[in-house]
Amino acid sequence: MRDHNDPTPHHEAIQDLLIEEMRRDLARPKWWRTIWGRISIVSGVLILSSTAVAALVLLESRPVSDTLVVHCLESPSRAPDGSLPGAAVSIAAPDGVVPIEDAEAICAQMWSSGAFGEEDVLNPTPLPGEAPEEFTLCVTEDGEAAVAPGRIECSVLHLHPYQPNVPTGR
Repeated sequence: MRDHNDPTPHHEAIQDLLIEEMRRDLARPKWWRTIWGRISIVSGVLILSSTAVAALVLLESRPVSDTLVVHCLESPSRAPDGSLPGAAVSIAAPDGVVPIEDAEAICAQMWSSGAFGEEDVLNPTPLPGEAPEEFTLCVTEDGEAAVAPGRIECSVLHLHPYQPNVPTGR
């Protein structure tokens, strides 16, 4: 029977439904305790950890281990096919090892000689060019020096930053 002073029809039935819904909400497990919640947490952890490992591997400084080849890059970006744009140089040295300190000088010499910027790659006498003021020395996955024009982060080229060989105190 309806109380004439209560403005809501079916007041007690609605109140019972609300109490039942609140009990269901309180009994429902938290989202992180459900199977989908746990899958989401594990997926997120895996994605974050794999991204962190990839970043650490890419940003890890490396010494140059192969001093026979120096890559002189024409631009501070990769070619559309993923290769390094420019030229690889190998210079004979008395002991067969090119000092890595000379890598930037070698590339500056290539820039000055007109090796980069020439429209006709078959021109036997290219016009002299202008070398960039600064270079960045990076290291390829194979341990070879890669010298890019300008000051850039090696990770932009998917290369490692250069770490000079520091002799240990043994």
